Amino acid sequence: MSLTQRQIAKILKQAQSGDLAPISALKTHWSVLKYQDTGDTILHCATRLGHLETVQYLLSFEPPGVDCTNNDNKTALHEAAQFSQPEIMKLLLDKGAQVNALKRADWTPLMLACTKTCLETVRVLVESGALINYRNKDGWTCMHLAARGGCGAMFTFLVTKGGDCALRTKNGRTVLHIAALHGSFEIVKILLKLGVLPIDVRDNCGNTALHEAVLGRHKNICSLLIQNGADIKCTNNVDFNLLFLASSEGYVDLAEYIILELGFDINITNSNGFTALHCAARKQQKDMCQYLVKMGANRGAKDHFRRVAFDYLTT
Repeated sequence: MSLTQRQIAKILKQAQSGDLAPISALKTHWSVLKYQDTGDTILHCATRLGHLETVQYLLSFEPPGVDCTNNDNKTALHEAAQFSQPEIMKLLLDKGAQVNALKRADWTPLMLACTKTCLETVRVLVESGALINYRNKDGWTCMHLAARGGCGAMFTFLVTKGGDCALRTKNGRTVLHIAALHGSFEIVKILLKLGVLPIDVRDNCGNTALHEAVLGRHKNICSLLIQNGADIKCTNNVDFNLLFLASSEGYVDLAEYIILELGFDINITNSNGFTALHCAARKQQKDMCQYLVKMGANRGAKDHFRRVAFDYLTT
């Protein structure tokens, strides 16, 4: 049967609203009907929307087409994982869906599930043989994604099922770096209790979790890391300390915390002769510049390029 794209789109739209008559009337398998721009079939759409009866009907065809893919190589199981549809997920798995199927960029269904907060979705996949420590093209695992998402119960479940907290991404980032940057306070607490990572572990940029907490503007995580022994004087590969990072980002509240509570010298310089004021000016952080000057920053200090901080500010 030859159908135009407009006819295909109409049938798919009807099916998404629960009208399966056009699908039943076809003299071909439903999997040949796809949206041109995405490659989604009605199985992808029904799964995403949580239409269990439609999914059951589609999988009654022979062959069931359970692992048909769209233009991103996503299967219906990827959709069920991403949109937290555990009941549909169970049905797909019962019909033989590949639990570790890879979509574009080497993402498994479990990885997509770990970007959400539905523990049941993760549990179903893991108990069906999903690989927790599989690494995608960027070196990310489910542990990194769960750390970013911040769901403590999910993270703990993955740890109990063999999740490796020591694996690094391709740019050297650990789960502790990621949790600190994204404000996942509970995950940071869990990691500190587990003790599987040195608290001052560095990524490829030389950043520690404390640097990341500053970059993410999470004072509570900064305090937690410091209470557990993080080195407040550490610098990264470009010789930036905590105050330089906060100043570059324009985080006045964190700069105040670093200067007043952690006791940083406001005029300390790095290997390029930069002060916190230089860092703020180079990033056009005018409010930060005003704050630093108010707190005693030396406006006349020159870096190794013979520039004072305000030489970097554009008018």
